Amino acid sequence: MAVPLPGSTRRPITAGAIGNFIEWFDYSIYGFMAVTISSVFFEQSNPTGALLATFGVFALPVITRPLGGIVFARYGDRIGRRKTLAIVLILMSLSSASIGLIPSYDTIGVAAPILLVVARIVQGFSAGGEYAGGAALIAEAAPSSRRGFFVSFMPSSTGLGLLAGSLFSFLITQSLTAQQLQSWGWRVGFLLALPLGAIGLYIRLRLEDSAAFQQLVETDTVASSPLREVLRTHHRDVLRVAGIALGQTVCYYVVLVYTPTFMRTELNYTAGASLITASVAIAVYALTIPLAGRISDTVGRKPLMFIGGFAMLVLVLPMYAIIPSSGPGVAMVLQVAVGGLALGCYTGPLVCAWVELFPTRVRYSGVSLGFSLAVVASVASPFVLTWLTEVIHSDLAPAWYVIVAVAISLATLFNLRETAPEKSGVDLVTPDPAERAADADLTPGAHA
Repeated sequence: MAVPLPGSTRRPITAGAIGNFIEWFDYSIYGFMAVTISSVFFEQSNPTGALLATFGVFALPVITRPLGGIVFARYGDRIGRRKTLAIVLILMSLSSASIGLIPSYDTIGVAAPILLVVARIVQGFSAGGEYAGGAALIAEAAPSSRRGFFVSFMPSSTGLGLLAGSLFSFLITQSLTAQQLQSWGWRVGFLLALPLGAIGLYIRLRLEDSAAFQQLVETDTVASSPLREVLRTHHRDVLRVAGIALGQTVCYYVVLVYTPTFMRTELNYTAGASLITASVAIAVYALTIPLAGRISDTVGRKPLMFIGGFAMLVLVLPMYAIIPSSGPGVAMVLQVAVGGLALGCYTGPLVCAWVELFPTRVRYSGVSLGFSLAVVASVASPFVLTWLTEVIHSDLAPAWYVIVAVAISLATLFNLRETAPEKSGVDLVTPDPAERAADADLTPGAHA
């Protein structure tokens, strides 16, 4: 049954999710077009080396994303979510579009990969402030009884951005010749960041900060040093966020982003076949997330995450064992099972569980810091797996990588307290009565 979105909730969902959509649209194009990009920006005497360099640049945000998360989270908890997210979107759009404007290696030589590195560094820095801020913005506007459903639109927008990027990559690779694709076709997706960013900026600037944050401002209880405070009072929750995020982010990058390249470069699938199988899995992923988020409002966050986590753990090894000897149809079914249903079930309540671990005054900082720690391991997945597959000559390398990450997340999940208000009876976790008095509920008056 469809859940109607009130206008007061719909606007924060759109404002929070649109930046995330743009980020993952461009990230996915980079991942899906990696083979073409490697031929444009790097010397081609060693194609595997060029592809490794391309994925190495893809992983560069691992350096600047945590830094961006710290910087933007500090301002997000001090000056508000709206202003901070507007700045994030401007940086993200400009850095993404700049990739589409960089001349090729044949034109400007080594300056081409250097400029690509700079653009990716700025991309990563801006992306560090996007996810946590958007999640906090949506959570603080949602009624507690449906918070899991509403916040699930944040990770769902990640899937939708990835889906849009994969479909765009499929259409452009099928519509253009190899020469057209290499000379200009791959650039179009990155240049779309400019009009998309302008739309997103317009939406964000028209939005007000949440009532929860405004109450902190009115009572003069905004954290003066949110990062220091979150490390002092919520350092265990930061580690919990990182732990339960690790399996999700690694599985996401490996199964939905890296696998199309793996199928194309290691298993000799056509570009069209590898992209279309991934697109179907991503579509199922994006649709499963809000369903799981809605269910978590009733049964709790942890049960859905346990089901999804154990499904990933059990299914990912058979997936990579079967794909090399199967056709596109079987590969699609396997990707849907692991990356669509299992991962979607785990992801649905995940982000809401993050934001419910922290009080309003340090929520942006706590989620951002924990998520950034997990991203450090996951963004490097395509690079690590391309190298690992080349070294050990095993098609099962991606599966074992996912298994280790998911096992860590499940171990963390066992020690995670239930955060859903309907199951825990607690709507906002605070460390002591004094902070509870200083902090605002996610939605003041929601329980009246």
